Amino acid sequence: MVTTNLRSPQPDVTIVVTPWQHFSQTKASLESIYAFTPAPFALIYIDGNSPPHIQRYLQEEAHKRDFTLIRTDRYLTTSEAQNIALAHVRTRYVVCVENWVLVTPGWLGSLIRCAEETQAWVVEPLYCIGALASPTIYSAAPDLAIVEEHGVRRLHETAPLAGKPLVDMRQGLKRSRCGYAKSHCLLTRKDVLDRLGGFDEGFTSYQGHRDFSLDVVAAGGSMYFEPESVVVLRGPPPLAWSDLPLYLLRWSDAWLRPSIRHFADKWRISEDDYMLQGGVRFRNVERRKLLQPLQSVAQRMFGWRGRRIADRLIDALFERVLEPTVIARLERARMRTAPAVARPSATVLSVEGDA
Repeated sequence: MVTTNLRSPQPDVTIVVTPWQHFSQTKASLESIYAFTPAPFALIYIDGNSPPHIQRYLQEEAHKRDFTLIRTDRYLTTSEAQNIALAHVRTRYVVCVENWVLVTPGWLGSLIRCAEETQAWVVEPLYCIGALASPTIYSAAPDLAIVEEHGVRRLHETAPLAGKPLVDMRQGLKRSRCGYAKSHCLLTRKDVLDRLGGFDEGFTSYQGHRDFSLDVVAAGGSMYFEPESVVVLRGPPPLAWSDLPLYLLRWSDAWLRPSIRHFADKWRISEDDYMLQGGVRFRNVERRKLLQPLQSVAQRMFGWRGRRIADRLIDALFERVLEPTVIARLERARMRTAPAVARPSATVLSVEGDA
């Protein structure tokens, strides 16, 4: 039996924290949530096979802070982790937050106000990267749609203001409708998730963000961008050795290719669609970060031509060596312990707090 100890008064929102690509930001992310989120709220933390020191930290925090901790002894895709948590959500709103996200003061209240005032089904914050003192915009009011041109369906996506310093753009940012809600940090209504049947676990990679957004629009719902809610994404480098298995899986063909095929089949577009194949280009950039010193040396010695050669060598290393060996073994091991539909293998730890 699962017992989730909720604060009094009864919270109206559950924060669901799930793993993304690494575990190194676990402590900073969780501490930012408790530092900048006034009670009441419920919190469900999904621990997908974190290394032992992170597992111990989360168990200690669950005891101290009184939240529900659910651990699986396998690495989880985002959709799997979110769906495991949804089975235990009892509040009106759900906020899905990945474990590399640092929230800032007022983040949650702004999301809820936007949902209440606009009746939006989904609200996403202003995403930033870089230093907290001088962040750069990562995503602000993105748009996403399937368009048809000359009888061919294609994916259309925009990312306005990406790469711009926040200080230069802040005054011009306004609440607005958007066509795309990234799952790094999104607020939605529990009844919306019930209506849509949760998150599609056929998406092992981040194509699930796009799919969920298109499902919301297809069902007649609206999505809003709320710039008063600001979160910062903290990705590698650096990357701890214990982060490597999940990072390799996150940016692998084993997770990306099935997601692209599933998206193409579901939304009736070609797998070769330029925007859909953007996932491959983005994936390559992310995993090249593991060998960033090689890129830097090549660029210093031979300029941008050297950098391009280094990138091709890194891509070949992944495709010809790591994918068929290390990554293939990781995915086989993961699938051998795959939970059934009801996910009975998930261990639920509910700890009475010391409050």
